[in-house]
Amino acid sequence: MQPFASTRRRPPKVLLAAAAVVLVPAAAAAADPPPAVAVDLGSVKIELVLVKAGRFRQGSPPQEAGRGDDEALRDVTLSRDVYMGKYPVTVGQFARFVEETGYRTEAEVGASGGFGFDGKGLSQRKEFTWRTPGFPQTDQHPVTLVTFKDAGEFTRWLTQRTGRAFDLPTEAQWEHAYRAGTQTRFYAGDADSAAALLGWFKGNAGSGTRPVGQKQPNAFGLHDMGGNVYEWCRDFYGPYAPGPAVDPEQTSAPAGDKPRRVLRGGSWLKDAKHLRAAARYRNDPGSRNADNGFRVVAALEASAPSAAAPAPGAPGPTGATRPAKSSFWSTVSAGTIAALVGGGLFVGSVVVGLVGALASRGARRKVGGARRKLVAGAPPGVTFRPQGDGFWLKAPPHLYGATLHYRCFVNGVMRRGSVPIERSRRGQFVYTGGAPSSVEMEQLGSAAWAAAPGAGRGAAAPVAASRGRRSGRGGGGGGGHRARNRISSAPDVDVVAPFRGYPSAY
Repeated sequence: MQPFASTRRRPPKVLLAAAAVVLVPAAAAAADPPPAVAVDLGSVKIELVLVKAGRFRQGSPPQEAGRGDDEALRDVTLSRDVYMGKYPVTVGQFARFVEETGYRTEAEVGASGGFGFDGKGLSQRKEFTWRTPGFPQTDQHPVTLVTFKDAGEFTRWLTQRTGRAFDLPTEAQWEHAYRAGTQTRFYAGDADSAAALLGWFKGNAGSGTRPVGQKQPNAFGLHDMGGNVYEWCRDFYGPYAPGPAVDPEQTSAPAGDKPRRVLRGGSWLKDAKHLRAAARYRNDPGSRNADNGFRVVAALEASAPSAAAPAPGAPGPTGATRPAKSSFWSTVSAGTIAALVGGGLFVGSVVVGLVGALASRGARRKVGGARRKLVAGAPPGVTFRPQGDGFWLKAPPHLYGATLHYRCFVNGVMRRGSVPIERSRRGQFVYTGGAPSSVEMEQLGSAAWAAAPGAGRGAAAPVAASRGRRSGRGGGGGGGHRARNRISSAPDVDVVAPFRGYPSAY
């Protein structure tokens, strides 16, 4: 009978073992992620804080002091946990990015610089960049004078370097993180005096930003959510859609409105009311001011770092965030699936690369032979559509990343500028400071070209004079396209005014 008794005892052990195999992974999956993580970038780290999914009321009640008319109340549900930067991105962290990639911000590449502090306010000068904003700063100060694109390039680098999907927060994610369960004007209370507890603003900052982390954090452990610097969000600016929303994101500019991106949090140059949880601000994505910075959000899990294409919704090759509502957070981290997807991406990239190369070669043959890089007119598919205070640029995919040098006429005055062509199905908006009566391409592809210093009808001379020199038949071939015939019929002008860049936010 003993053997029988022994066999009777075994099934419970087998069942317990099987239950352990099933329940332990389930318990591990159900466990909360760490409340904070640090991403090592070599000489610096980025600290991230867990922000749990949940519901909150976005906007402000009609009686709130300092309220703007664009703060309509709505119930918002965020369905996914995320990590958010404990502080705004600092000078030291941005410097690490620049050191590793050689990236130059739009203020550095442009001919007019950014808007830095001149002792009285913000003014535009060539020397004003993220390195020199017009006031002293250390590696612990929040980086400023960065455009929406600059911020996107930083998040793209983080994604590729760490294997964890990074991006800018949506406006709803940002406000949910700021409030941290509160519904008061500031997360430290309702009175204006509460602003001084949590951030730096016009009344207490002095002449510039302050090192991050000196003020009271919110309940999530986030610092500087109010004041110090405005922070870029992913959304285009527009009115909130009525009614409850789940994971909202404004992925395009409202019809008839110029495309502007949202900034949140107030700054050292603004009054205390701009530090409120619901306070909204907006600006052209190309603006570069000494009180504009950004903060990052990240996916919960990370896979092996890779130089492959970023996850859907992450910034593309030009740093522009793809207009995906939730795919940014759908990054798959399972090793097997990642390997399969990675193989497919590799094969796909090879095919796309071959198709792009053949298309580009065919385009060059159409305009005078495969070896000829300087062509008459614009390459096929490049179009301009003036609208509002700028124009929409559309270009075929094989030109993404190339630099377009253009000139336009605003109120009878010629302005020159250059922009990198961004990956966009809809096209990209180029700000010109006023309604352009025409847009003309002068060169495409050679980053060495800059606005001609001459004046009058001779301003077009550098285009013609350098044609042979840049074609490769002479010295110093630069490549790219040059336009022999203007795309529009606007007349030349006698005085060429240099393009002065983007206007100040103030």
